[in-house]
Amino acid sequence: MNVFQQKHFSQGLTGTINSAWLRSPAWDAFWIHSGLWLTLLMFTVKSAAVQEMFYAAGVFLFWISHRFSSFYLAWGTQAYRPLLKKQQWRFIYFPLLLILLVFAALFLPQTIIIIPVSERIIGLLLLDFCWGIHHFSAQHYGILRLYHHRWNPENAPSANQQERWYCWGVGGGLVFIAELLHGTSFLQEKNILPLLTADMLIEVLPMLLRFGTLIVIGTTYFMIQQAWKNESGWPRILYILGVGVLVSAAFQLEPVQFLMLWTLQHWLVAVGLTAHMGSNDFPKKTNEVTVLLENKSGHNTKKAWLLVLIFCVFSIVLTPFFEIEAVSAGERYSEQVLPMLMEWLNNSSWLRLLVGVGLASGFLHYFMDRAVYRFSDPETRTGAQRLLLA
Repeated sequence: MNVFQQKHFSQGLTGTINSAWLRSPAWDAFWIHSGLWLTLLMFTVKSAAVQEMFYAAGVFLFWISHRFSSFYLAWGTQAYRPLLKKQQWRFIYFPLLLILLVFAALFLPQTIIIIPVSERIIGLLLLDFCWGIHHFSAQHYGILRLYHHRWNPENAPSANQQERWYCWGVGGGLVFIAELLHGTSFLQEKNILPLLTADMLIEVLPMLLRFGTLIVIGTTYFMIQQAWKNESGWPRILYILGVGVLVSAAFQLEPVQFLMLWTLQHWLVAVGLTAHMGSNDFPKKTNEVTVLLENKSGHNTKKAWLLVLIFCVFSIVLTPFFEIEAVSAGERYSEQVLPMLMEWLNNSSWLRLLVGVGLASGFLHYFMDRAVYRFSDPETRTGAQRLLLA
């Protein structure tokens, strides 16, 4: 059964229209629509110290857990096990090749690669920067498509191309432009693009920031209007609004504040979606009616929160080791919590290895997310469809 057939099947059981929410209004509001309340929080809480503490908690709880969320779905759920066996190149061999390429770039001697190691790391970070922006945009697009399929019948009008333009144009391109205007882009920090001069900042920047905000507001209004006209359901409309609010904040907030907001929203969506799907991972049964009825009973809510707890503990343990590649020394949150451990790691012979592990895991996360949520592939859709029913 495809997603639409499952929806109509469940409607036949209950006699009611299937819920538009991925799990429930409360769950979706906290995890999936976190961009709305996080933005409100960032604008209302003025204390930089409180914002920093809140973000530090988010880093320890959700950064690494979100990075390995797609690995859990691919390798830890029964629903994806047949796919794992059939598509070993995508889920096993290519990830291994990607790891080997990263470590080759870092560890091969200059007699083979004439580029110094420091410049190789900058190149890998540049690739991570560009791939990361694409990855964030792809997540927005994926959530919008899930909400569309969750609520609309198969013959409903689809705004597929509009959503692509919105997610990559607004959710990706305008975020990058806002970073350039603020002079905090990775490309500028590494002297790949020049910083704006002081005169330009004084005369032009405020106008450009306002103009950028108006573009986001206008585009978001158009997307919401189209979604309302097509009766796309409140959850999808709220997510479009959340993306618009999030990107508007890129032009209005200080760069560090927006970085906190942008990354936290991304992490929460990934962890919330994975916990929801993982809690629906039932043993294979011959009677699909039994599976659907069990799923409706709500007994898997505890399993969802248990998965969140496991993800968070996993993230807390691994964050100090992965934060080696995250930011420059002296700015890592782990240095404030575990200074002796971080000092030892910084001065150990494992430093380059840990940098490689951090970079490789980031690239693997981008690739595995695409593999796990590749719904254009029938086999992937089959593996994911029963996990998305709540």
